[in-house]
Amino acid sequence: MRFLLLFLPFVLFASGVNISVNKKVLNTGEELVVTISAEGENIKFPNIQEIDGNTIVGTSTSDNISIINGKMKETITKSYILYPQKSLKIPSFSVIIDGKTYKTKPLDIKVTAPKQTKGAYELDINISKKQLYLGENAVLTLKFIKKADAQSIQIQRPYIRNFLIKEIGSKDLKKDNEEIVIYKFLLIPQKSGQYNIGPFLAQVGKLVKTATDDFMGLQIASMKYQNVYSNKLKVNVEPIPSGTVYGDFNISIKSKQKIDANEPNKIKLTISGCGDFYSIEPFTLNIKNATVYQGKPKLNLHITNNKLCGSFTQVFTVIANRNYKIPSFKLKTFDGKIKTIFSPEIDVQIKNAPATIKTDTKNLFTNPMPKEPNRHINLAYFLLIALISLIIGIIVGIVIVKLYAKIKNSEITKIKKADEKELLNILKKYEENDKIKEIMQKIEENIYKNSQNKIDKKEIIKIIKNLRMGK
Repeated sequence: MRFLLLFLPFVLFASGVNISVNKKVLNTGEELVVTISAEGENIKFPNIQEIDGNTIVGTSTSDNISIINGKMKETITKSYILYPQKSLKIPSFSVIIDGKTYKTKPLDIKVTAPKQTKGAYELDINISKKQLYLGENAVLTLKFIKKADAQSIQIQRPYIRNFLIKEIGSKDLKKDNEEIVIYKFLLIPQKSGQYNIGPFLAQVGKLVKTATDDFMGLQIASMKYQNVYSNKLKVNVEPIPSGTVYGDFNISIKSKQKIDANEPNKIKLTISGCGDFYSIEPFTLNIKNATVYQGKPKLNLHITNNKLCGSFTQVFTVIANRNYKIPSFKLKTFDGKIKTIFSPEIDVQIKNAPATIKTDTKNLFTNPMPKEPNRHINLAYFLLIALISLIIGIIVGIVIVKLYAKIKNSEITKIKKADEKELLNILKKYEENDKIKEIMQKIEENIYKNSQNKIDKKEIIKIIKNLRMGK
């Protein structure tokens, strides 16, 4: 009889690793802290981003090393903070200690929804809109009312899953015997669906006498906290058409329309208005036969009339030695209806562009065949003409050779004296050569990226001489 042996990874439960929570029963809005601790020499924790659908909003780590009888042991403790809106189950997590896998025990957490607190301290929330589109902002107002003295007031900062939240202002008011603190937050939904907002929590601390020091005659007091809960709200977030960004925007572009060859042209794209700037993706610019550097977008935002307004700016740098066209940039927006905004196309004219050699192929080989020479032409006259032509040809050849040598030497002299921009222009005619192309790239990086590439002019002159000799 044959036996089938299955080798399974050895998993240990609980031993060597521990999990705990600050509360097993809590109210909506209260903080749940999940803590995992492990002891060993080599510890690897799991990557925990959420627990049962609840996003981890904060983490902390502590590390303790002890040496007993010459053997080192390390204890690492990781804490995860979340704000569950309903009851949840904390699953079993795997922790690797010294090559062995240990699992934590699963835990059940009960979350109850408290009623709004009424009395000496009250917390109230309201929202400017309960029906939103994805990316459309709303203003959440949180108002704390204090009718009695308190030594400490801690108000929970709003956390709503799938919403960006930014505080936009606060103010203090006094009304009769009440002190009122008002906070305003801008909410921007990042995912469509129905959401419960609140209840949020405020903790009010009062000093309470706990004992008396008979010897010194002093009273001993400690801070006692009372939980104050807000009301709840429901918000519905509708999706928007695919490929659109919510908001009302304008688009503009700035560029030089005339520029010298190989001079960098900074093209500035600006989108301004009010809306969901965080969902605008970076743009790309492609221009044939030109070098394009893409800048990272920058946001300059502010709150105007309870709306997120401002500008999205992206700068492109283009280097070219031929005329080119900047294409139109487009953005599809939605604010109840779809609209496409676009920038105008811009033609950029290059000044002092390198000359191009054009070959006229139309007239190649179209000269008429020479007529048969007249046999009666005087032979002496023909020889004389041939001799004169030969002499003129020799003279012209000598002049051309000397002129060509002078031009070559002139170009070499220019290379020796040229700065990096002038050198870049001189090398353009040789850019089909791989070595020259590589050198030009280094020069461009020095000019436009402030790099420190070393440029060897002797090597450049040697390459050009070899090219002239056909090597």
